[in-house]
Amino acid sequence: MNRVFFILAFFTTTLSLYAQSYQEQLKAIHSSVVEEKDGKSYYIHTVKKGQTLYMISKSYGVEVNDIIAENPVVKEGLKAGQKLYIPFSVQKKEEIPVKKISDSRSRISDGRSQITDGGSQITDGRSQITDGRSPVSDIPCGSDTAACKRHYKVVLMLPLYLDEVTAMNPETATEEAVLNWNSLKYLPFYEGFRLAVDSLQKQGLHLTLNVYDLSKDSLKTSQLLKKPEVRSADLIIGLLFNKNFQMVAKFAHEKHIPIVNPISERGEILINNDMVFKANPSRASMLEVLADYIQKSMYRGQILIIRNGQYKDRDIAERLKKECLERNLNVVLAEGQDVAIGKLSKTKENVIVAFTDNNVYALDLMRRFYELRNDYKISLVGLPGWEKIEGLETDFLNGLNTHLVSPAFVNYSDAGVKNIILRFQQQYKTDPEPLAFQGFDVGFYFLSALMKFGKQLPKCITDFRLNTSQTSFEFVRSGNNNSNGFENRRWSVYKYENFKLVRVN
Repeated sequence: MNRVFFILAFFTTTLSLYAQSYQEQLKAIHSSVVEEKDGKSYYIHTVKKGQTLYMISKSYGVEVNDIIAENPVVKEGLKAGQKLYIPFSVQKKEEIPVKKISDSRSRISDGRSQITDGGSQITDGRSQITDGRSPVSDIPCGSDTAACKRHYKVVLMLPLYLDEVTAMNPETATEEAVLNWNSLKYLPFYEGFRLAVDSLQKQGLHLTLNVYDLSKDSLKTSQLLKKPEVRSADLIIGLLFNKNFQMVAKFAHEKHIPIVNPISERGEILINNDMVFKANPSRASMLEVLADYIQKSMYRGQILIIRNGQYKDRDIAERLKKECLERNLNVVLAEGQDVAIGKLSKTKENVIVAFTDNNVYALDLMRRFYELRNDYKISLVGLPGWEKIEGLETDFLNGLNTHLVSPAFVNYSDAGVKNIILRFQQQYKTDPEPLAFQGFDVGFYFLSALMKFGKQLPKCITDFRLNTSQTSFEFVRSGNNNSNGFENRRWSVYKYENFKLVRVN
């Protein structure tokens, strides 16, 4: 329950300040205490609970970096009661306007960022430079410095259900109730995304990140699209319900703003919208990757595809058979386990591909083929979702030379992943969930691409590769149609070796 208390504090910090306008808040926190140090004049500011560096910088009219330079300890986070030396106003390059926050509901604050259902900013305190939307140049990718900007504006939309926060009481809630709190469901994505922002800011990325809480209310979405900071965004990332995403995607197409959908499997969101990037690969591309791997590594074997009549996608077994035949593989389609066992070969490797998302069926299948492993050479291929099946015996997985196909896999022995976990634990007081790794990967990949290519991002994304924590990205134009958007086609194949998963493609 410790994390629940942490999250509630995260949501409700500085709630009382909403009785005032934001401008009034800034005036109220300005200190009148002045001291001289090394021949320079400073305001002495005493930090109060809920104050952020951005808020303090705006109150005194100085840059965040100027405050950090005089008070290096704030890099570790602000603490109530802390004394800060605030330099008298210096000449600024360009001041980011302070937003007026009119909604009186709670917000999230972690010392640097604000999230409200009216929208707000994460900023690194540096100046913001905007320009017109000039056409994408024909200069080679990464070479067109004019396509890049010093400061980017990014919009993140996701359902945080901020209006439900006040009803969350961890002191009386059961564990089951906590798991059903809507306000916590998508928060890990934001948390992972923020880690990516922090990482890239250290590498020189300057950005303002506007974060919006959007649920299924299409009217609220429509109103949001009228905001100037949304209309002038350089990138939109929308973890949204389908109807709302379609609305935002249409807007993004009209404004020539790249928009990323992190989770949808719907291929139709790419049709006639060349600004959409679908980060979640489709099942169709999975079949191609799997068939390619079998052709490369198991081509001498007999491919036995077991069709389970209860599987939700009834045609997927036929489609995989077709992909295998196109690669001249020896493939047999079997209706159920009994038929497949009757077709096992004594002289060839038997590559078993089983389409099922049923726990009981998968466990029974593994048990039966495991008992036959001494009489036949068997390799088992499990499809997306098998890694979540409860009760899978590691002896079965190793004994059947099991392979898994997945769009995302976290290698916990990787040094980079270990670093992300450590940072996540330090910042959020808990371990990262899969959605947090996804938030980090989407943020790190697309913000890196924006930093590298600027306005050339849609043109250059197909050649952009980057190591991430769990998800690999390889974007292609959907249907080879220039009017369509881009889909991630990257699936990974993993094999159990010595009781651990190793990537093999």
